[in-house]
Amino acid sequence: MSAIHPISNQDLQVDDIPNPDSDWDAWNRFAHTINGYDVQGGFKPCADLANGGDAKSLTELRCVLFFEAPLERHSGDMSADQLLIRELPGSIRQKVESRQLD
Repeated sequence: MSAIHPISNQDLQVDDIPNPDSDWDAWNRFAHTINGYDVQGGFKPCADLANGGDAKSLTELRCVLFFEAPLERHSGDMSADQLLIRELPGSIRQKVESRQLD
């Protein structure tokens, strides 16, 4: 796993968020600006959030991206969730732009 370089929701800037079409390294680095396991209370709650499709808040969206990062890395860029992975940065960007920092 990549090292965690935390950025709080309040400190998150639009420029920190990679473009949805950015390469894997860019969004993987960004995914590790939150520790989804710690925030969600462990691996299973984070997995449940990611697999449930219920992420709405900025924190939840960031946790899902965090969870998807190792899955994508281990799939060799062949993840079944490519669409989700490409949509998450855009959804996160919208939350930050509108200052919905929950």
